[in-house]
Amino acid sequence: MSLIISQGCSANLSESEQIAGLLSKNGYDSENVIVLNLCTVKGDSSALKAVRNAKENHPSTPMLVTGCTTPELIASLKKIDPKISIASTHALERIPEIIKKIIAGETVFDLQKEHSPKLGIPKIRKNPIVGIVSIAEGCMDACSFCSTRMVKGRLQSYAPEQIVNETKTLIENGCKEIWLTAQDAACYGFDIGVDLAELVMQILKKTKGDYRIRMGMGNPRHTLSYAEKLAEVYRDERVFKFLHLPVQSGSDKILQAMKRKHSVSDYKKLVDFFYTEFSNFAISTDIIVGFPEETEEDFEKSLDLIKWSKPTGCNRTRFVPRKGTLAAKLQNQIPSLEKYRRSAELTKVFTEVALQNNLKYVGTEQSILIDEIGKRNSLIGRANNYKPVAVHGNYKIGDRINVKVNDAEAFALIAEEII
Repeated sequence: MSLIISQGCSANLSESEQIAGLLSKNGYDSENVIVLNLCTVKGDSSALKAVRNAKENHPSTPMLVTGCTTPELIASLKKIDPKISIASTHALERIPEIIKKIIAGETVFDLQKEHSPKLGIPKIRKNPIVGIVSIAEGCMDACSFCSTRMVKGRLQSYAPEQIVNETKTLIENGCKEIWLTAQDAACYGFDIGVDLAELVMQILKKTKGDYRIRMGMGNPRHTLSYAEKLAEVYRDERVFKFLHLPVQSGSDKILQAMKRKHSVSDYKKLVDFFYTEFSNFAISTDIIVGFPEETEEDFEKSLDLIKWSKPTGCNRTRFVPRKGTLAAKLQNQIPSLEKYRRSAELTKVFTEVALQNNLKYVGTEQSILIDEIGKRNSLIGRANNYKPVAVHGNYKIGDRINVKVNDAEAFALIAEEII
């Protein structure tokens, strides 16, 4: 198998699994090329570091970079080594053909931007019980800080029947968690006359088995338009009571500068609604600190929003200006040291909130699905709201067990099986 290095979101992970499947199907069974499927959403530094590390560890092995390949990243890659081959995120099904050319000594630049459904493609899954299903590509928004629209293009939703068939196949192949993923899952189907709630209802009706669906990240403004329908979907035990709503800031002024098109009030309405509908619902969110013109007061509003909404997870990002985005041209950029300070303060506040959240579960009983290896000889299972639960014992990935929560840390519940 060719060496594949992957970064970024679950959509990128799914594509890496598909690349592995395509290469295996086409007979590439030795490490004769390195494929780096990279993410540049938070800047180029981690992507470029991965490339440099790969060059250092495998100096004579041909290399293909794919994934979120922005013009800025491409320019930097050519400076590292002009012989690095580059393919856009849309070149997935052509990867075997590209690899063949690279092995023959060619340097390939395949930067076409046409869309095709990333479904029905052979996969080698990283986790045997987790099936990642891409439901769309691109998005409907053009946030001022984000390069996703430049890389992925406008929203292209995949046909519900194709997604249902992909899901059926994964469940038949032993998957017990189905992750529905997209750059913005909440606007799935807006371009073809359906929505995410309707899609999940179809999956639930047409597939049987002991599995759980995790819906991917969704823009609050889109989710708000069909929240009540979504609540009906969550009433099925096969759907994790978990929602990822990236608010990005607690300040409406900053949200407007970000061109997010939702308000803090929109986010609060959704949090209130789902917390009211379900007693143990889990919300995850994202916050960017140090956005241009973010004052201390704006930042404090983000901290207050975290304290109020009590998310189970919070992706915390220091603003990085992306070349070609509107935010990179804004005045009053925040100094790096101040961004680091705000990031540290946000982490402190969120960690305290997460711990208090988890302590409420001590003494409760949970049914969990073991889905990964944890730290300190533990295994990690997922409760019905996708909270991670650490256990010790002779279990294997895919086991479902009943446990009692005895303790809690900020990022996991600690439990033991009920005998």
